[in-house]
Amino acid sequence: MMSGKTVAKSSRLALAPRWFLLAVFAGAGFLSQASSQALPKDEQVVARVNGAALTEAQLADEIENLYPSNSAHGGLTPSKIEGIRAKALEEVIVEELAWQRAVKTHAVVPRAKARAEYTRLRAKYGAETFDRSMKSSNLTKEQYLLVLQRRMTLEQEFKRDVYLPARVSPQAVRVYYRKNRNKFLRPEQVHARLILAAVDANAGPEADRKAKEKIQKVYAELKAGKTFASLAEQYSDDFYRVKGGDIGWAHRGRLEPEFEKVAFSLPVGKFSEPFRTKYGYSVMKVEERQAAHQMSYQEVRQMLKAELEQKKLQELRQAWVAKLKKGAQIEIVQEKQAPHAAQ
Repeated sequence: MMSGKTVAKSSRLALAPRWFLLAVFAGAGFLSQASSQALPKDEQVVARVNGAALTEAQLADEIENLYPSNSAHGGLTPSKIEGIRAKALEEVIVEELAWQRAVKTHAVVPRAKARAEYTRLRAKYGAETFDRSMKSSNLTKEQYLLVLQRRMTLEQEFKRDVYLPARVSPQAVRVYYRKNRNKFLRPEQVHARLILAAVDANAGPEADRKAKEKIQKVYAELKAGKTFASLAEQYSDDFYRVKGGDIGWAHRGRLEPEFEKVAFSLPVGKFSEPFRTKYGYSVMKVEERQAAHQMSYQEVRQMLKAELEQKKLQELRQAWVAKLKKGAQIEIVQEKQAPHAAQ
């Protein structure tokens, strides 16, 4: 069965270029995203596409989009930095190829449409805020119009060749469901809570004894009437403690065998006796149980449509990029570490 619920719009846009996302979801950062292209801070050339130079500033802007330097992430490994840079360079190259094709085929969005969009955005965010953002980004109106025209053109190209053709009709979704009903059999599942008295794999007998005593104490308090959730918050040694020991829904095959055996043998509303696993000592409670059943078309319709469109979008995007690259002269000039790499 296809896993997880997927929001149709977000899943389909997961593979969309950033310039398409900017056009769809224009937000507070709409000016800063464009500034490096309009006013390059670093003229170092990193690649050439059919003779057109792509600069380090353009690449840095895309890297920032993929991995914001002000995000709350930890340090990056060299391999991660290399991967981010390669992905960013690929995106910048594809963007340039798409732009060149639009110019060649006379598909560039007219300047009048860019001016109309400029007026719309300025009204949407407020003239004072918009103008202040332009000033702080060192953008003149003419420079921003050039960037906006390019972005709108690229959005138009991607939307026409990839995004819209990736749509899947309700009829196609229903046909897929009928032919693949076996993929939508929901197995028996339980909603459970767990309390763990952890024992390290390398711990000695004393640590094992203390954990066993701890879980026996928990078990005694459960029998005395204390709630499972409160005891989990107080005693459990795993991160589920913050959720009152709630591990959510799990079907057969998802849990470790020791946990699965207990979970699927307990009646709803009952808790187990202490039991040993490789993680330590535990007690478990089953909150709810759902029998195995065939999921209806209505249950899976939205999820299935989103996943079919995601798959189609990926295939169309790969074909689109391959077509853009066919016959193109692409030269990678220099490899350089991402400017905001972790120290």
